[in-house]
Amino acid sequence: MNTPHLRPKIAVVGAGWAGLSAAVSLARRVDVTVFEAGRQAGGRARTLAGNTDGFSFLDNGQHILLGAYRGVLTLMEHIGTDPETAFCRLPLQWHMYEGLQFQSTNFLSPLHILTGILRAKNVSFSLKIRLLSDMAALQRYARGKRADLAVAQWLRQRNVPRRLVAEFWQPLVWGALNTPLEHASLRVLCNVLSDGVWADKSGSDYLLPKRDLGAIIAEPALAKLKQYGADIRLETRVGRLKNLPDGRVVVNDEVFDAVIVAVAPYHAVHLFPEDTPDYIQTTYQNLRYHSITTVYLRYAVPVHLPAPLTGFADGTAQWLVYRGALGLPTNEVAAVISVSDHVGAFKSQEWAEKVHADVKRICPYLDEPEAVRVITEKRATTACTPDSATPDFAWLHQRRIYPAGDYLHPRYPATLEAAVQSGLTAAEMCLADFGLI
Repeated sequence: MNTPHLRPKIAVVGAGWAGLSAAVSLARRVDVTVFEAGRQAGGRARTLAGNTDGFSFLDNGQHILLGAYRGVLTLMEHIGTDPETAFCRLPLQWHMYEGLQFQSTNFLSPLHILTGILRAKNVSFSLKIRLLSDMAALQRYARGKRADLAVAQWLRQRNVPRRLVAEFWQPLVWGALNTPLEHASLRVLCNVLSDGVWADKSGSDYLLPKRDLGAIIAEPALAKLKQYGADIRLETRVGRLKNLPDGRVVVNDEVFDAVIVAVAPYHAVHLFPEDTPDYIQTTYQNLRYHSITTVYLRYAVPVHLPAPLTGFADGTAQWLVYRGALGLPTNEVAAVISVSDHVGAFKSQEWAEKVHADVKRICPYLDEPEAVRVITEKRATTACTPDSATPDFAWLHQRRIYPAGDYLHPRYPATLEAAVQSGLTAAEMCLADFGLI
């Protein structure tokens, strides 16, 4: 009689997109237990439970994904979510209110961007050529081996016109890296553009959620994990991890063969064993964060915005997402304010008033909104600064502890795609150490 092979028992701490990605990848080959301190999965990209104030749905922030998010799309395929029903796919478009406006064309990459900018509106021909020249210079920088530097420094070196900084580069960097220009990594910006906008036409498409993020990722991921027999433990907080002499890891007095720590960095550092080397703890303590504020507005009448994504170079709202363009109620708008800690320290009512004033610039007929929700994530993402390196986790890996999270991606800023890829990488390392790859 053959003795059945015992499957490794792996704990995943944190059910955000990194943790769910890791758990789904693991569950076919090991026994998985998922610990989540909150009442629901999804992490920072989750559905807001409870009263929606009449909105079609409310997420913990308005997320804008790209067609280049192949990790997210692959995860959706594994858990049975159809991208066509989950997202509205739109070609890359740049619509600044009373400013720079262009849209990618049907040509193949990179002509789809080049011809789009040449056809741009509300900008002189000389500025179009200048923008293309700066993009070409950035591509040359991306291919080179030059040292990383702040985006603002690069813009000053090239003497980029103020208008292009205000109407293109600053909104781009704030939205993609959630870091002020003076501190934002030029190398990471190049990675984002190289792997997305410049790579192929479909990679530059916008993917705007037509459903709540819980229905897109969290709920189907949990359902798939249960199908695999995984143990899901919501509302279960985990204490500091401990290693046994044989290398296994103790989680809340329960023994596991390995643990993936997929929680926010300011929580992760308190989960690592007490004897974790100082250089790892110092790296976590030195991380800096920036906020993102989302303002949801619901009006009594339809809102007529000129584009699904309408930007302001001089407003409080950086981007307005017109839900009517996504097949959702036409009286709903979501406003995104990246690096909102850099924009101002406002109370919820003040944020709402300022964003409403921006909307009224386009739609002066609107009265006060019927409902408002303001959500500020004070530590939404880690700052994306030049030459920021991921920690050397060899010490933790030797103790079968594998950190995961958007802040650990070696090339990308802290995005949903970075979270999913990081979770997958941690799972693959774990499986490899058990000889399962």
